[in-house]
Amino acid sequence: MTSVAIVGGTGPLGRGVAARLVRAGVTVRLGSRDPDRARAAADEVAGWLGDASGHDGGLTAGGNAEVVVDADVILLAVPYGGLGATVDQLADALDGRLVVSAVNPLTFDDRGPVPLAVEEGSAAELVAARVPSARVVAALHSVSSRELKRLDEPLDDDVPVLGDDEEAVAAVVALLERIDGCRPVAAGPLRLAGVAEDLTCLLLSVNRRHRTHVGFRFTRL
Repeated sequence: MTSVAIVGGTGPLGRGVAARLVRAGVTVRLGSRDPDRARAAADEVAGWLGDASGHDGGLTAGGNAEVVVDADVILLAVPYGGLGATVDQLADALDGRLVVSAVNPLTFDDRGPVPLAVEEGSAAELVAARVPSARVVAALHSVSSRELKRLDEPLDDDVPVLGDDEEAVAAVVALLERIDGCRPVAAGPLRLAGVAEDLTCLLLSVNRRHRTHVGFRFTRL
């Protein structure tokens, strides 16, 4: 994989993943509905990276529709509330492409995070339903954006990777293996994506109770 477009790349997850991938030598294109916001986010990420950022093609930015053109992988990192509209707007560009959904359908009340029911079963399956030709993979739901930003330290996370296209899953596993301290694990079909998405609420609840940023590990694997 040589290039990744991050749709919704101005959020904490998008910026964090961008920084880690650029540091690993992957070309990243940060996207947003507002190209100016995307460019500002790219400048911020470049500041985190220092001399490793490139700005020589390693990290670029623009509108969502612009950055997805010719990207090897398209990572969706938008809030769940805007996912349907974003996918509909980019449907033609997502046709036949490798699309990774990192979207978590959740909200918060006075007791903490709450998973949202998705008619299709999960955010990833929503993407697959709206663009049936896309090679949809679910991943990166449980990785802390705060830890992604701490570039001087490796991650300490397993990342479930779910999808029905085995070649697409293998490609995403190979991509995420380039991130220091990240262990991607092929974990099953896309119909299980809702389990991975809902797990995020559990981790956020632990974070809130213990004032930390926990990760996720499979033991004895």
